Amino acid sequence: MKEKILIALGDANLSNSIQKKLKDKGYQTYEVKNGKDAIDKMKIFKPDFLLIDTNLPMLNGYEVLNEKSFDREITKIPVIIVSNSGSPLQMREIPSTPVIKDFIVKAHIEPDEVIEKMEKALGKGASTTTKGGKGGAGKKVLWVEDDKLLSTILSKKFETTGYTLLKARDGDEAFTILQSNKPDIIVLDIVLPGMSGFDILQKVKMNDALRKIPVIMLSNLSKQSDIDKAKLLGSNRFIVKAAVSLDEIIREVDILTK
Repeated sequence: MKEKILIALGDANLSNSIQKKLKDKGYQTYEVKNGKDAIDKMKIFKPDFLLIDTNLPMLNGYEVLNEKSFDREITKIPVIIVSNSGSPLQMREIPSTPVIKDFIVKAHIEPDEVIEKMEKALGKGASTTTKGGKGGAGKKVLWVEDDKLLSTILSKKFETTGYTLLKARDGDEAFTILQSNKPDIIVLDIVLPGMSGFDILQKVKMNDALRKIPVIMLSNLSKQSDIDKAKLLGSNRFIVKAAVSLDEIIREVDILTK
C-alpha cells in the first residue's frame, strides 16, 4: 500500500492539484484547513509525510512544526514547508530538525516538483532539478552562516542548480576552508559568532589570493551605515534577508559568477 500524505495548505487550488496527482500515483491523502487539525490528524493517521503551509489559521505552520517537534508520536514525520516568502530571516522560525526536507516558495511551486521532492525524501525517485538547469555547474559557493537548518536547505537548493556549497559556521571555519578551496563567490552573514561578517570581508579583501572573489553580504536590517561599510570594504552586493527569497539570492550568485 502506498504511503499516507497529510496536506495542510491555505491555497485550495494548489491543495486540490497536488492531491489529485498523489491519488493518481496511488497515495492516500488527507487534507486539513488549519494548524490545529494538522496536529490532530497527524496523531490519528500517522502520515508518512506532511506538506504544510506557513500561513494557516488557528495555528500557523511554524507553530505546528514547533508543537510537532516536541511530540514523540509525530516528531519523526518528514515535512516539506510551503511559504509565501522564502527569505532566510523567515526561515529562522523553523525548528532545527532533520525531518524538514525542503522549503518551497508558492510563487515558484509546481505540483509535479513538490511530489518529486516528496518521493525523493521517502527514498523514491531521482533528484529534482530547477527550471534554470545547471547554471552553477562546477562552481563553488562559500556560505558563512551559523544557522544549521538554513545551511541544510541551502545545500539542497544550490545542488539542484549545479553549485557545490562549502559551509562555514564562523570566520575560523571559513578561513580553514579557504586554505584548501578557492570558491567562485563568498556569501557572508554579518552577525556571526566570533568574527563578524565585516571582519571576514576585510581579511578576504586584504589577501592577494582571495581579494578578487566576489562577496555578497547578508543582513537582518537595512541600516545605511552597514550598507556603506560593506561597500567600503569591497562587498559586491548587500542583501537584506527579509526582502528576498533564497531563489533570489541564488540568482544574484548566478549573476556574479558568470
